Amino acid sequence: DQKRMIIWFPDMVKDVIGSYKKWCRSILRRTSLILARVFGLHLRLTSLHTMEFSLVKALEPEELDRGRGARESAVWNVLRILGLRPWKKHSTFGDVRKLITEEFVQQNYLKYQRVPHVEPPEYEFFWGSRASREISKMQIMEFLARVFKKDPQAWPSRYREALEEARALREANPTAHCPRNSVSED
Repeated sequence: DQKRMIIWFPDMVKDVIGSYKKWCRSILRRTSLILARVFGLHLRLTSLHTMEFSLVKALEPEELDRGRGARESAVWNVLRILGLRPWKKHSTFGDVRKLITEEFVQQNYLKYQRVPHVEPPEYEFFWGSRASREISKMQIMEFLARVFKKDPQAWPSRYREALEEARALREANPTAHCPRNSVSED
């Protein structure tokens, strides 16, 4: 984290890429994307002359947040489990795909963005500002646990996040979570 690590392109080709040289650019793009999502690091070309790369900590909050999205294909899979087919008209919801990718986006429940540097194009959903105000991470965890018939702790990092958010909400507004007095004041 504190040291600047230099990675030489010839070493990457020799040790990692090997016989897949013709896919080198694609491999580097994909690797950079994964490093950014999982570890909050970017693989940057620091010197074109010496073909020197380094891992740089991502500082912008929106870049650090890139890992908090859900791939479109994963969202459609969850909906299929729930009995909704994104490409078929539903008796209650109508065009499910349009509802999610357009209506929920317009109402600021979701953000729908293309994943950069990925071919063929892929898209991700991110939580919108309105959804953040109206539902907690713990409620989402409980819903997913019911859908997948698992304990919320089956997703440890997300569960810890939900607990931290719940704790922060309680500390910010301690009276909102206290049980009401059951005795009527009539």
